[in-house]
Amino acid sequence: MRTYNLRKILKFSTIAVVIATIITTASVVTAQVSNPNQGGMWSQIYNWPVYGVHLALMPDEKVLVWDSTKDDAPTFNATTNTSIWDPITNQHTRISNAPLAGQELFCSPHTHLADGNLLIVTGTVGEGDPVAVIFDNGLKRWVRQPTLIFPRYYPSTTSLPNGGVLVSGGGYPDRIGDIPESFESGNWRLLTGARIPFGDAPRGFIDNTTYFPWTQPAPNGQVFYAGPENTLRYIDTNGAGGMQTVGQRGDNAFRDYGSYAMYDIGKILVVGGGSALNSTYVIDINNWSPSVTQSGSLTFGRRQQNLTILADGQVLVTGGNSNPNGRDGQPGSQFDINTAVYAAEIWNPATGQWRVLSSMARSRQYHSTALLLPDARVVVAGGICTPCQSEQNAEIFSPPYLFNSDGSPATRPDITYAPATLGYSQQFSVTLSQTSNIVKAHLIKLGSVTHATNFDQRLVPLSFSQAGTTLNITAPANNNIAPPGHYMLFVVNSNGVPSVAKTIQVGGNPLPVPPPPTVQIPFNQQQSIQSFDNPNNYIRHINFLGYTNSVNSGSSTMEKNDATFKIVPGLANGQCVSFESKNFPGNFLRHVNYRVQLQANQNSDLYRKDATFCPEPGLADASSVSFRSFNLSTRYLRHRNNELWLDSHSADSVYKSNATFKFVAPWSP
Repeated sequence: MRTYNLRKILKFSTIAVVIATIITTASVVTAQVSNPNQGGMWSQIYNWPVYGVHLALMPDEKVLVWDSTKDDAPTFNATTNTSIWDPITNQHTRISNAPLAGQELFCSPHTHLADGNLLIVTGTVGEGDPVAVIFDNGLKRWVRQPTLIFPRYYPSTTSLPNGGVLVSGGGYPDRIGDIPESFESGNWRLLTGARIPFGDAPRGFIDNTTYFPWTQPAPNGQVFYAGPENTLRYIDTNGAGGMQTVGQRGDNAFRDYGSYAMYDIGKILVVGGGSALNSTYVIDINNWSPSVTQSGSLTFGRRQQNLTILADGQVLVTGGNSNPNGRDGQPGSQFDINTAVYAAEIWNPATGQWRVLSSMARSRQYHSTALLLPDARVVVAGGICTPCQSEQNAEIFSPPYLFNSDGSPATRPDITYAPATLGYSQQFSVTLSQTSNIVKAHLIKLGSVTHATNFDQRLVPLSFSQAGTTLNITAPANNNIAPPGHYMLFVVNSNGVPSVAKTIQVGGNPLPVPPPPTVQIPFNQQQSIQSFDNPNNYIRHINFLGYTNSVNSGSSTMEKNDATFKIVPGLANGQCVSFESKNFPGNFLRHVNYRVQLQANQNSDLYRKDATFCPEPGLADASSVSFRSFNLSTRYLRHRNNELWLDSHSADSVYKSNATFKFVAPWSP
């Protein structure tokens, strides 16, 4: 469980900019809203080791970031630079292995699989090579997958109700990506019956009518195509596939580099793009024939912007430029410092109206990104611009809902327990730390964003009842409404203030269960647990914190007792183990904010899970044992600097040795 301290993270300065007024499209657009309760608050600028061209929130609540070796153009013999950013500590961990030799994943779409890993398809070398890779979030490395059937440049990826991923659109110098294909069980399947009539692209260049189609699973089980052209379609992914045109969006605009978001079940908001349009539309696909309604207009028309569903259900737009020239190949259409839009805006689904918020400090246009974080803030990163500086940095936006009317941090609902997994239509309970009048509960799918497109962004409202500090909630009805994968669960109180999210896996299959250890588990016996790489050290508690310290025959009775535990069947799962203290019966080792502590049994579901560890063959030695966390399945018990922690799995040999132990005779029988 990760802890977020809002008062600490809000020690940021506001950005001084001009008063928010409508400015001509030939001018820079900024805004000043002095009260953060009205305009939100932007952080300082954080320099990053890589450009934020691609961002993906992973199930461990960290953000995968990558770019290519050059920011302004694709290059042969290029590589992909990868980092994992921790929003809590603001630390980056570089990933050393490249996804492909001589390849970079620069203009590639990406979508989370049902197990939480990330699928990325196509590279830039050769303008759309048919490559596919998965970022394995447990192993923290890129893994090559079978190649696509067709090469594609700028396609879209969309999670499917069956757990697969649809790839549609994209182009190549000598063809267009009009025939979709789906990734299912590690293989590709061509949907020859679902040809999308983009039109015939002239040979020798890539027609941007095929760029990043706006596709989302619909409540009827098919995939809805909402743009960027104005023709609306359904794509049937069953068998050989099918395609049917079902109407027009309501305008004749081609909205390349616009944005879309499914902000409610079967409801899609379409914003900007094209010639820096300020018009927005809502498309309702809860019936077969879409209903299209024009919504409120942006104050500042823009393209190359990012659209982000917020934790309270409103929608944020950030960045972009107001150059009206429109489509690629015309001056200034991708990046233009003279028409940068710095002012954010927020859309209220209840009223359909937009409101201007405070301005960011840097220009965020082509190759910029924005992503909702579990603490309900939004990270905004990247962006290239000519002739201005490209932005190898990020800013973090704290929306107005995080502040009281006097500008102080708002008191937030606090979820102390939520289940790690959910089945469809399942009834489940969520526990709050104290009574709070909750008016909304919803799931927001983990985001993955690049090129003004957050591919699987959707919010699923949940029905619930409240009894004191307990919420009784009903999970989404089926996989059409919530395709299998990981979602953030937010609850919102009557003041409009959201909680910090709990990440929950909905539907799908959990990550694979590791094989049992080759050593026999000494259930219900007193044991000591010896460090594999420092056999003089043993797991023990000191002042109710976990350590590995030296213990020997000359050690004191207290030290020997501290290093002795009863190995009992796991409190949350009898196939796993829990460690009960010898000298403090009823106290067990558990993880709190990843630090291992000794605490008395609280008889809560969260405590039982935190105190349960699943033994498996030792990471450094199969005849020894490693202990995987029961409720944070990508983390293992390990020692570092003689402290006992729960750390994410790593292929590093030092990590493996630190996370490997042996059961031995107890120091205090």
